[in-house]
Amino acid sequence: MVKFEVVAMVLAPEQHIATFVAHYRQRGADRIRVFFDGDAASIGPFEGAEIVACDDAFWRDLGMARPYGVENRQRAVYNHAYRQSAADWLLVVDVDEFILGDDAISDLLSSIAPERESVIFRSVEAVYSDRHDLSREYGAAFFRKPYGRPYCSVLPHLVYPGSGGCFTKGLLGHDMGKHAVRTGIADIVVDIHESKRNGEPLDAARNVPGRSKKPLLLAHYDAISLEQWRAKWDRRLEAQDLLEAGRKRTRQFELYAAARRQGTEAQLFRRLYALGAFQTFLLSCLNLIIPHKPNDLTV
Repeated sequence: MVKFEVVAMVLAPEQHIATFVAHYRQRGADRIRVFFDGDAASIGPFEGAEIVACDDAFWRDLGMARPYGVENRQRAVYNHAYRQSAADWLLVVDVDEFILGDDAISDLLSSIAPERESVIFRSVEAVYSDRHDLSREYGAAFFRKPYGRPYCSVLPHLVYPGSGGCFTKGLLGHDMGKHAVRTGIADIVVDIHESKRNGEPLDAARNVPGRSKKPLLLAHYDAISLEQWRAKWDRRLEAQDLLEAGRKRTRQFELYAAARRQGTEAQLFRRLYALGAFQTFLLSCLNLIIPHKPNDLTV
């Protein structure tokens, strides 16, 4: 059977790391490595995972100063993990990202043609029903799908009036997906969303159907809950780390900064991450949302 390892760099509370580890253990990961972006790694019920503190000693051992910008630290960690991997594949994800679908990850990786060196899992994004408690962690009632032309230039402004300029292809987070890459390839560099050779992305497999005839998807909880979302954006405000933020993410930053000053973060969260009846109906008619049982990360 094909073996795969999971790597993530995190700055998250214990319960979110534990949820992440439990999900990928159930998904059959041979090894789970969580690199904590700080001096002291979280201590918790992380059975089956290796938690590594990215402290000064860690960066010295890698032969570099701590990189500026979280994305650059992620790249350093991912390539370090890749060089140490003993599995057939390395799956590169964040702590708020899970694999959605009925098929086993190892089975799908086994089906990838030998000439394909990586596989990309398409993003879908967790959103909430406005009838539910938005403080409930992992309480998403739906996953919204990305979409391109002709929808992407108009539809976000219809579905999310006043906030459409924050969306890229219908999502607030990234629409690029995440990837797994075959190990043991000497001339590649592992990046955040894909791996590259000579600066060019590998020719990755995409939308690969499993035994269920459907592809596995990357379920991205860009907002795990109202409180987690607020804490995440507070950290971003404090760090002012917009090194690789795109125009839409920068717009979100500006909206959050204004809402924080006015004490209206909850209203902004509801505008961005909660669907009312009409929004749900419209996106359902266009096949752009997937119903989901709240707090179900077992698939």
